[in-house]
Amino acid sequence: MKKRVAVVFGSRSVEHEVSIITAVQAMNSLDEELFEVIPLYVSKEGAWFTGEALKTMDAFRDLTSLPGKAQRVQLQPFAGKSTFVVQVPHRGFMSHATDVEPLAVDVALFCNHGTNGEDGTMQGMFELLGIPYTSAGVTGSALGMDKVFQKQLFAAVGIPVVPYVSFSRRAWRSSPDDCLRDAEQHLQFPMFVKPANLGSSVGITRATDHDTLRYALEVASHFDRKLLVEQAVVDHREVNCAVLGNDDPMPSACEEVFSSHTFLDYDAKYKVGYKTTAGSDSGPQKAEARKVPADLGDDLTHRVQELACRAFTTLDCRGVARVDFLIDGSGAVYVNEINTIPGALSFYLWEAVGMQYRDLLTKLINLACEAFEDRRSNIVSYDVSDILRMGSKGKSGTRKV
Repeated sequence: MKKRVAVVFGSRSVEHEVSIITAVQAMNSLDEELFEVIPLYVSKEGAWFTGEALKTMDAFRDLTSLPGKAQRVQLQPFAGKSTFVVQVPHRGFMSHATDVEPLAVDVALFCNHGTNGEDGTMQGMFELLGIPYTSAGVTGSALGMDKVFQKQLFAAVGIPVVPYVSFSRRAWRSSPDDCLRDAEQHLQFPMFVKPANLGSSVGITRATDHDTLRYALEVASHFDRKLLVEQAVVDHREVNCAVLGNDDPMPSACEEVFSSHTFLDYDAKYKVGYKTTAGSDSGPQKAEARKVPADLGDDLTHRVQELACRAFTTLDCRGVARVDFLIDGSGAVYVNEINTIPGALSFYLWEAVGMQYRDLLTKLINLACEAFEDRRSNIVSYDVSDILRMGSKGKSGTRKV
């Protein structure tokens, strides 16, 4: 029997449009013999929609006409069900506003990027609903989104990161001169200023002097309450590596991105010719050139892959993630950030090692179900006598729910 896969995408995020592309790619690549695709699109206003029309990019050319192409849905768990239930209001003759049509979903394929999707909020909702989902859990997702917490954890376990400072938006707006002074005392120009909780290079500015640093911090302060200032790595190489798995992850091929810009901003990444179907010569067709596999040599490739897996396990990630690196002229490798729901799910990095996109998606769904069963094995009703009895027998005992 086919699994019903809810492909969840959109949401209230500045990466909304990128999420649509990722979702359409995935929906058109899932194995039709194994899965039934149920689109679940979340608008920027927070409304949820489903329908066959949402499987193509044409439905999103004009979002104002979307209600006429798709069905509005509400999310409601049913008592005793371990599956997610979508309620679809009927609009036919003689129907009532309260009429509903339940639609069970077995697993969710997350294609959300950024806030309200990749940051642990969507993961928390699906945890409460009891639905398997394809991404890091609540903790890993939240840490994967917050670049400051990431760096603190990576540094604590010996994963190399570039020097940085951070401020709250409140500190910036109340004492901007103190923030500027702190950054200039601890770092050297050029610097990169970023919102701590965002992706796709949104809100990032390269600061080359005092005035551009002030401007960059002001820009970043409009996107997040936490601001990050990083030491730029001059004459660097940008290399990415994906990781796949749960407790025993494996690395993908590495890619190197070559930019004509001073850094890969949003326009450079996404605004030129992004394909919506997967193929051996496809992937994120961006304005910048990329080489897969990257020409790093065996030692440097293994170093990047080892650090990618360490970053993945340090944040307790699951499913697929992409780790982005900076390599300086001496060959020193720095972890720049991790993306727990990467654009296009980084399928092109797995194609380079012989795993087709369809197989990657199947693997992700299987990993989600495996992680879900692992969570379900937790005891949720505490009884001291049961715990002692289990310990004396050396067995796991019976789970109470």
